[in-house]
Amino acid sequence: MKNLRKNTLWICILLMSLFCFLFYSEKTAEYAYIGLKTWFDRMIISLFPFMVLMNLLILSGLSERFIRPFSALLKPVLRNNDAAVFVLLFGFLAGFPLGAKCAVDLYKKGKLSKANTEYLLCFCNNIGPAYMLGFYMGTIHPQISTPDALFCFYGIPLLYGIILRYTVYRPALDIEWHVMKEKDKAGDAEALNLLYYLPDAVSNALVQIATLGGYMVFFNALRIIPHALFSDNPILYVGMQSVLEISGGLLCVKQALNPGICQEILCAAVFVFNGFCCHFQTFSILHNLPFSKQKYMLHKIILCSITVVTLICLFSLNNI
Repeated sequence: MKNLRKNTLWICILLMSLFCFLFYSEKTAEYAYIGLKTWFDRMIISLFPFMVLMNLLILSGLSERFIRPFSALLKPVLRNNDAAVFVLLFGFLAGFPLGAKCAVDLYKKGKLSKANTEYLLCFCNNIGPAYMLGFYMGTIHPQISTPDALFCFYGIPLLYGIILRYTVYRPALDIEWHVMKEKDKAGDAEALNLLYYLPDAVSNALVQIATLGGYMVFFNALRIIPHALFSDNPILYVGMQSVLEISGGLLCVKQALNPGICQEILCAAVFVFNGFCCHFQTFSILHNLPFSKQKYMLHKIILCSITVVTLICLFSLNNI
């Protein structure tokens, strides 16, 4: 009975999408173009080089050795292995969805345990700084200062990860910490030919970036549903537009609300929530793996809430 209700709901949503695509084809194409243009102008140039580098390091087995110059600072704080530090660095610098992809790839290679991968997924899969500086701060919210943005969008997730390390995940990761320290020290002295792995690294990155573009185009096209159903209700219209896809949602909030603290807070909330487009991409990465999508979303919502409250406090102090 539960499966029947669930399937019926999905059929209704798909039929509604089909109806909107057919009867609002011109507006649907306009929304889809926003996703395509953002992907082409922003995501390819900011993410593709990171994707190739990440794939090259993981395929060649050099990820831990690459990260060791940074491990001296982060390992004593996180009390975790080199593979976890690698995920943290790439997740924060390259941004979504490489945080999740990197963690899952290292889990499949046996570099990360299930508990450690689940822990890293809680805070390492965020929108990258290139997108933040180029699109969010450049187009959507230029008033926010760089220190405030860096603290709220990256400092808070890092602090959240440290807190999780010493609370929820402490028992499991403490055991790994003592075991993995010796493995990290052992290393691997084998000399590898990186050019051998480069074709696969580039091919995999092309598939990943094309998949990302497909999700962005499709979820932007789905923005036709709130346009068709809730054009007369500004709250529902802006709310549904905001949660579907981050780029289109940010543009919608920017255009629909007058400049002020409400617009700034809602834009920040859309940015840190990332949108269902981003989350469904993560779910596809986690498909057929022993990781809870519900737990991932719970931590995303907690992080989003903490960040929004912090931003409200910062905006209030700045306006005093």
